Amino acid sequence: MKPILLAATVLVATSTAATAADTVVIDEGAAAYNWSGVYVGAATGFNKLSLQDLNFDDERYTDGGFAGAIYAGYNHQMGNLVLGVEADLKYSSAEVPEDPAVITYDSKWGASFRARAGYSVGNIMPYLTGGLAVASFEGDHSGDGTNLAKKTVTGYAVGGGIEWAATQNLLVRAEYIYSDFGTNGFAFAPGEVAADMHHVDLRTHDLRVGVAYKF
Repeated sequence: MKPILLAATVLVATSTAATAADTVVIDEGAAAYNWSGVYVGAATGFNKLSLQDLNFDDERYTDGGFAGAIYAGYNHQMGNLVLGVEADLKYSSAEVPEDPAVITYDSKWGASFRARAGYSVGNIMPYLTGGLAVASFEGDHSGDGTNLAKKTVTGYAVGGGIEWAATQNLLVRAEYIYSDFGTNGFAFAPGEVAADMHHVDLRTHDLRVGVAYKF
């Protein structure tokens, strides 16, 4: 009788252990990163300014330069879908064109206020983004800083990227943002002459990497 009871005990213990092991595997597989929460970060990368001064010709001038940005946002996760909002403020060193016969324009600062939609795959999230863009540009008519025209313009920004949750709180990203500000008038007034209005089509391209802390 004792051997039978011992065998039954071993069988029950083995079965219980196997069931517990299965339960651990299921729980581990079901675990996923939670993207919900507030985050703040900083980014650096490349900015390209693209413009066409319609007062001159049909040529479009471009130039690239360093860009730095700070950003903050909020995500809310629903299953695999992650929806959020984000704002950023950037600085760029881009200036165009190099042709001395054409008015030089450069970007001073830019900002955007965007919605984001991503798809969570564990701790990886590809996303799309779009919203309002605001930026300040300056034109130098004389080339020596004596005849400037500054203007703050608005437009739209669209783009996308991929984000990686390196830890529970550390988020690393790579993204591209295209901003289009349309055609805007820059009023120059050389000497005693009445304002000389130039109509300029402005666009920017930002390729950057960033690191954020999620609270």
